[in-house]
Amino acid sequence: MFQTRRTFLTSLAGLGVLPALARGATPARREYAVDVTFNQRYHPGMRHTLDVFSPRGLDNAPVVLFAHGGTWMFGDKNFFGLYRGVGRFLAKNGYVAVMPNYRLSPLVRHPEHAKDVARAFGWTWRNAARFGGDPTRLVLAGHSAGGHLVSLLATDKSYLEADELKLDDKAREAVKGVLGVCGVYYVPPPEEFREMMGVIANYYVGDNCLTPCVVKAGVMANPFAIVFGKDRATQENASPLNHVRKGLPPFLLLNAAAEVPGLFGQTAAFEKALLAKGNKVATKTLDGCNHRNILFHLDAGGDETAQVILDFLDKVTAPPAKS
Repeated sequence: MFQTRRTFLTSLAGLGVLPALARGATPARREYAVDVTFNQRYHPGMRHTLDVFSPRGLDNAPVVLFAHGGTWMFGDKNFFGLYRGVGRFLAKNGYVAVMPNYRLSPLVRHPEHAKDVARAFGWTWRNAARFGGDPTRLVLAGHSAGGHLVSLLATDKSYLEADELKLDDKAREAVKGVLGVCGVYYVPPPEEFREMMGVIANYYVGDNCLTPCVVKAGVMANPFAIVFGKDRATQENASPLNHVRKGLPPFLLLNAAAEVPGLFGQTAAFEKALLAKGNKVATKTLDGCNHRNILFHLDAGGDETAQVILDFLDKVTAPPAKS
């Protein structure tokens, strides 16, 4: 789903976002030095660690809990420094960024990935203040598979209401916004997956190929079956689209212009469902990037993805105006 700049600004106006950008001006913002704390353990287990990026000298900063991508089967909170670059960018711009690892398939299957991100949320709620963060102003964010996981936490109450986490209503109400970047919002049935793979195999070639060459050879296994199993009821329950309800925090859903086929439709379906329940949502397709690298040039001067993300974060985490 593609939007013009004017259409996107109109949708952000519904969130109250970007009045300055709509006038063609971007206000200067302070940049902070960054303190980094690696490998904090949020739960027993080798993959249950997270990194914290903090803006030096800033107290009560808003917090972003960011889940990495990787088809639920690979990747980590570092990923050759690329996701750490996201954390540093957020901290430099005044946000405490919490970047967790989570367990991966095929060693585990859904819902273990989401349970791990929920555990990281619980840790963040209890520990953010130690790193200069205000846990009552928290945004869930994720890329690709991570976009699915944070959207599932936001829509399906069961994860943050789990007895294990010992969270109260105040903790759950701390989520002020959700940022999904190239996210997956429902598990497609097998026939839809086969159609997606056919488009990829026949269209994305050479430098534009978004998937391994085995896709073009027609031998790629269905990752959704590996991650979620083959039971359709389980797959549907794993889909944020099927848990949309009234009263959710604002969402910003981003896609790359060179996107994995099928994800535009997923974003459109999720947006429609959110709006139907009276929730606030904005969507944006960003030019000059693809599914893989959309977040990996945030520090480049004038990067549009960076500006759109910061404008959304600034709005949804702003303290209430004093009367």
